[in-house]
Amino acid sequence: MSFINVQFLQDVRKKAHAIQKQNTAPHVLSRRGYEYLEQKLMAEKTKKKLEEAAQFRSIKVVIDPPSPIRRHVKWKMARAKKTGQMTSEAAKEIAEKIVSHFQLIIVIIYIYSLID
Repeated sequence: MSFINVQFLQDVRKKAHAIQKQNTAPHVLSRRGYEYLEQKLMAEKTKKKLEEAAQFRSIKVVIDPPSPIRRHVKWKMARAKKTGQMTSEAAKEIAEKIVSHFQLIIVIIYIYSLID
Protein backbone atom coordinates (compact mmCIF):
# COMPACT_ATOMS: atom_id res chain seq x y z
CA MET A 1 0.00 0.00 0.00
CA SER A 2 1.69 3.14 -1.24
CA PHE A 3 0.58 6.70 -0.75
CA ILE A 4 2.79 7.98 -3.58
CA ASN A 5 1.19 8.30 -6.98
CA VAL A 6 3.99 7.12 -9.29
CA GLN A 7 2.29 8.29 -12.47
CA PHE A 8 1.93 11.81 -11.02
CA LEU A 9 5.65 11.93 -10.17
CA GLN A 10 6.58 10.75 -13.66
CA ASP A 11 4.38 13.45 -15.21
CA VAL A 12 6.00 16.12 -13.03
CA ARG A 13 9.45 14.84 -14.00
CA LYS A 14 8.62 14.88 -17.73
CA LYS A 15 7.27 18.43 -17.45
CA ALA A 16 10.44 19.57 -15.65
CA HIS A 17 12.61 17.95 -18.34
CA ALA A 18 10.65 19.74 -21.07
CA ILE A 19 11.10 23.08 -19.33
CA GLN A 20 14.83 22.49 -18.75
CA LYS A 21 15.30 21.49 -22.39
CA GLN A 22 14.18 24.98 -23.45
CA ASN A 23 16.86 26.64 -21.29
CA THR A 24 19.47 27.72 -23.84
CA ALA A 25 21.55 29.83 -21.44
CA PRO A 26 22.09 27.81 -18.24
CA HIS A 27 24.03 29.26 -15.32
CA VAL A 28 26.86 27.49 -13.52
CA LEU A 29 26.34 28.73 -9.98
CA SER A 30 25.49 25.37 -8.37
CA ARG A 31 23.75 25.69 -5.00
CA ARG A 32 25.48 28.89 -3.95
CA GLY A 33 23.43 31.02 -6.31
CA TYR A 34 23.44 34.69 -7.14
CA GLU A 35 23.76 35.79 -3.51
CA TYR A 36 27.17 34.15 -3.14
CA LEU A 37 28.27 35.50 -6.52
CA GLU A 38 27.29 39.02 -5.46
CA GLN A 39 29.14 38.66 -2.14
CA LYS A 40 32.24 37.46 -3.98
CA LEU A 41 32.16 40.33 -6.48
CA MET A 42 31.58 42.90 -3.71
CA ALA A 43 34.53 41.49 -1.76
CA GLU A 44 36.72 41.85 -4.87
CA LYS A 45 35.58 45.46 -5.36
CA THR A 46 36.26 46.27 -1.70
CA LYS A 47 39.70 44.66 -1.87
CA LYS A 48 40.52 46.67 -4.99
CA LYS A 49 39.47 49.92 -3.27
CA LEU A 50 41.62 49.08 -0.25
CA GLU A 51 44.61 48.37 -2.48
CA GLU A 52 44.12 51.69 -4.28
CA ALA A 53 43.93 53.49 -0.94
CA ALA A 54 47.10 51.72 0.21
CA GLN A 55 48.93 53.01 -2.87
CA PHE A 56 48.33 56.57 -1.71
CA ARG A 57 49.67 55.62 1.75
CA SER A 58 47.24 57.92 3.42
CA ILE A 59 45.31 57.06 6.54
CA LYS A 60 42.99 59.99 5.91
CA VAL A 61 41.50 58.38 2.80
CA VAL A 62 37.88 57.50 3.49
CA ILE A 63 36.91 54.32 1.75
CA ASP A 64 33.31 54.43 0.57
CA PRO A 65 31.48 51.16 0.18
CA PRO A 66 31.58 49.89 -3.40
CA SER A 67 28.62 50.46 -5.66
CA PRO A 68 26.23 47.53 -6.11
CA ILE A 69 27.03 44.99 -8.79
CA ARG A 70 25.06 45.63 -11.96
CA ARG A 71 22.54 42.98 -12.98
CA HIS A 72 24.04 42.39 -16.41
CA VAL A 73 27.47 41.76 -14.87
CA LYS A 74 26.01 39.16 -12.50
CA TRP A 75 24.11 37.53 -15.37
CA LYS A 76 27.28 37.24 -17.45
CA MET A 77 29.38 35.97 -14.55
CA ALA A 78 26.75 33.33 -13.71
CA ARG A 79 26.99 31.93 -17.21
CA ALA A 80 30.78 32.02 -17.57
CA LYS A 81 32.78 28.89 -16.88
CA LYS A 82 36.02 28.95 -14.90
CA THR A 83 37.89 29.19 -18.19
CA GLY A 84 35.98 32.35 -19.10
CA GLN A 85 33.92 30.75 -21.86
CA MET A 86 30.16 31.09 -21.85
CA THR A 87 28.04 28.01 -21.14
CA SER A 88 26.45 28.06 -24.59
CA GLU A 89 26.48 29.94 -27.87
CA ALA A 90 23.07 31.40 -27.05
CA ALA A 91 24.40 32.77 -23.73
CA LYS A 92 27.34 34.32 -25.57
CA GLU A 93 25.04 36.07 -28.06
CA ILE A 94 22.78 37.35 -25.29
CA ALA A 95 25.77 38.64 -23.31
CA GLU A 96 27.08 40.49 -26.38
CA LYS A 97 23.65 42.12 -26.90
CA ILE A 98 23.49 43.14 -23.24
CA VAL A 99 26.95 44.71 -23.36
CA SER A 100 26.21 46.59 -26.58
CA HIS A 101 22.93 47.95 -25.17
CA PHE A 102 24.63 48.97 -21.94
CA GLN A 103 27.40 50.78 -23.84
CA LEU A 104 24.78 52.58 -25.93
CA ILE A 105 23.00 53.73 -22.77
CA ILE A 106 26.27 55.08 -21.35
CA VAL A 107 26.91 57.05 -24.57
CA ILE A 108 23.39 58.50 -24.51
CA ILE A 109 23.75 59.54 -20.87
CA TYR A 110 27.10 61.15 -21.64
CA ILE A 111 25.63 63.10 -24.57
CA TYR A 112 22.70 64.33 -22.47
CA SER A 113 25.09 65.39 -19.72
CA LEU A 114 26.96 67.54 -22.27
CA ILE A 115 23.73 69.21 -23.40
CA ASP A 116 22.72 70.29 -19.89
